[in-house]
Amino acid sequence: MSTPLIWIVFPLGVSLGLLFLLNHPRVLKFSGIVISLLLSVIAFFQPIGSVLRIGDIILDIRPDLQLFGRSLFLDNGDRFVLVVIFGILLLYYIFMDIKTIPSKFVPLSLAISALLVAALAVQPFLYAAVLVELAVLLMVILVRDKHIDQEKGIIRFLVYLTLAMPFILFSGWILGGTQGSPSEQGSTLGAAITLMIGFSLWLAVFPFHSWVPQFSRVVHPYLFGFIFSLLPIVILFIAVNYVSSLVWLRSASYLTPVLGTIGIIMIVTTGVWASLEKDIKRLLAYSVLLETGFSLIMISFKSDQGLVLMYQSLIPRILSLVLLVYSLSILQNSGVALTNEGIRGVMHQYPFASSGFLIALFTISGFPLFASFPVRLELLHQLGLTSTSSVIWLVVGLTGFIYAVIRVFSSITYPLSENWHMLENITQVIIICAIIIVLILSGLIPQLMDGIIKPFMTDLPLLR
Repeated sequence: MSTPLIWIVFPLGVSLGLLFLLNHPRVLKFSGIVISLLLSVIAFFQPIGSVLRIGDIILDIRPDLQLFGRSLFLDNGDRFVLVVIFGILLLYYIFMDIKTIPSKFVPLSLAISALLVAALAVQPFLYAAVLVELAVLLMVILVRDKHIDQEKGIIRFLVYLTLAMPFILFSGWILGGTQGSPSEQGSTLGAAITLMIGFSLWLAVFPFHSWVPQFSRVVHPYLFGFIFSLLPIVILFIAVNYVSSLVWLRSASYLTPVLGTIGIIMIVTTGVWASLEKDIKRLLAYSVLLETGFSLIMISFKSDQGLVLMYQSLIPRILSLVLLVYSLSILQNSGVALTNEGIRGVMHQYPFASSGFLIALFTISGFPLFASFPVRLELLHQLGLTSTSSVIWLVVGLTGFIYAVIRVFSSITYPLSENWHMLENITQVIIICAIIIVLILSGLIPQLMDGIIKPFMTDLPLLR
């Protein structure tokens, strides 16, 4: 049995079958939990190229599969991202007690994840653009709500991500699958520029980011969180895999300065915009953009230390975003207006959702005692070894974002004459408390997160 059959074909097939169970939400949720748990556990514990034993069944896990004339390849270097993808699915299925989440979420999210894995696995690389586009079209179906005016936000989402496809295809056509150092320097520079534009559109990198805040305003926070927990991370892995396969590109002198500069610009501008923002759902979008900026800076380091930091940042990033959107979903579904004025004093009625929301924002900002702090601190240290001015600009951006978080904190905790009256149910309390505990423990004991990714480090793609 091949890895693409397990992590691409199987979830795609299951997602089609689950479409017939849309009137059975409990069955859908249970099926999603079981399938995502199974796929993430196999990826975590089972090295590719070894033998998998399930009772009397013996399966030889091969890394490749030929499908429709194309090669799909997943090796041990991809196990970590497989754990991440299906781990994200598992979290969103477990926490899917929000009543307004449509039943189509389970089959569509499973299909989206399988398509993104296929984009990561497909060879030659240019077909990844087509598979990502198919995933984007399913995302549009997922977030579409006929009861809400979403046209502008969804159209921008679709247009920007679709525009990436011709740039990726054109760069792939120029390179023609070349792995070494191509002979024509002009053509390679053109390919590098078009490739960078394509990935910038996919990642909503500055200046192609303006659609993200608008998109966040018109879709449910839970669905927005799922898309942006998954899509940017997979795209980053696709980029790292592809760049690491091209000697001439990863050794190009212009690559790291450009990535680092764009990352710093994103953090500074995001921090400034966040400090002026009054709409909480737009602040959610800026949180995502901030994380993307940090990832670009990490990739821009001239040593593998930057990529190691990026891998270490993924779990805090995912958990904080899940906590953020889960808390916001509770507030929104309870009729709370997600603005600085609308959340005034909401701590008195939703203490756990409010606490989860605040702790998630503090984690994203890299505040001490929370999971992202050790990674952010090491990032500043590594950056300070080469560029003091970059550290200053980074601090400026973070200061703006932290100011936005403090404004939210003062609004949520605003003293009211009303007595405390908790409106969350026990399930919501348990979920929020569990994630908060993990985020705090990971900040106090960073070795916990290191222990999760350590078994994969020898196989992860690095830009050597």
